[in-house]
Amino acid sequence: MSPQEQQHGRGYSVPAGRPYALKELQSNLGALGDQVKDLYEGAHPGEYEGVADALYAAFQTAAGLAPAKSYTGCPDHPNGAIDPEAPEGWGRCLLCNDRRRLGQRTQGGRTAAPAVEQRRLGYPVPPPPYTLHLLRTYLRAIEDRRFDLGFSSPDAEFVQIADDLHRAFIVARELSRPRGASGCAEHPGAPVDPDAPPGEACIFCAGRRRRAQRPPQTPEMLPRIRRGERRRLQRRFERPPG
Repeated sequence: MSPQEQQHGRGYSVPAGRPYALKELQSNLGALGDQVKDLYEGAHPGEYEGVADALYAAFQTAAGLAPAKSYTGCPDHPNGAIDPEAPEGWGRCLLCNDRRRLGQRTQGGRTAAPAVEQRRLGYPVPPPPYTLHLLRTYLRAIEDRRFDLGFSSPDAEFVQIADDLHRAFIVARELSRPRGASGCAEHPGAPVDPDAPPGEACIFCAGRRRRAQRPPQTPEMLPRIRRGERRRLQRRFERPPG
């Protein structure tokens, strides 16, 4: 409790469920170190499955401790419309941006928060390649952060550790996938294209290259209609009356 709060007679109110969830998070993170310690470069993908499961469980707990993410990141309109043409430095909320464009400000109202202060939709995904060294780098950052977490920690610290746990989970999940003969760093578990030249055997990358080399006049396959949807066909001739 700060001196200002003591002077005014106000205490800190711990959010409901935070002590139990924080204890569970600390317990899950403490057991991760022993699991990762036994891993080595070139380890079998099955040895990463337990680490990926433990990281996902810890991420779920940390995400529950952090503030809920919203579509717009706007505190006034968390699930409002997203501005597709938001200028640089503005937020994603269409309502606040329209108000800002028109120069209208409600008396005593709050202006749209800058984009850097708003919560992103979704959690960060690190770029490939995914290696054991990258996984250990994220886990060291998580280990440093978890010792500073407490009941009265600001929401930003819970947001940061949830983001770091999601990055580490993505790396462990990709390392736990079965290794293919493609040798692709972006798709380590991809199937092999038998017709591709050596070094380009990843079927996903080969398909991407073929689509890029396809002439613009080449027709594309239409998406399949999902089950339960009805196809609307135009009649060539109108049905006669009666």
